[in-house]
Amino acid sequence: MSNCVAWKIRRAARVLTRIYDEALAPHGLTSMQLGTLDALSDMGSATLAQIAEVGGHERTATWRGLQPLIRRGLVRQAAKAERAGRYELTDEGAALFTASLEAWRGVQDRVLTEIGDNLDVLMTRVEALDAKPRRGRKAAAS
Repeated sequence: MSNCVAWKIRRAARVLTRIYDEALAPHGLTSMQLGTLDALSDMGSATLAQIAEVGGHERTATWRGLQPLIRRGLVRQAAKAERAGRYELTDEGAALFTASLEAWRGVQDRVLTEIGDNLDVLMTRVEALDAKPRRGRKAAAS
């Protein structure tokens, strides 16, 4: 088990999350929350399911990450939603998103310097694994 790929990747994810979260802490954000602000910045308004899909998280995890942003007045229910359940950035949320990008870029540059082209190779191979049929699952559509 000492060479288990899943264990090593999970450990890497925890280390990277900690590094990004530490850089974003002065802005009062976690990396997941920054991703939510980014998604809403790109989409304008979105449902919880759409935010979760963009972030690659389950809806319950997305909702837990969204609640503090709503309490802080960074995200609100969309004012012009055709139906309930759409969220958008407030002006304060957009300003914090912009202000926190410098911290994110610093960490991103540091991580990419360490990882280099290996990230592209890893992601290409992981995506190939994900596209292969598994027992009880149809192949992903291309």
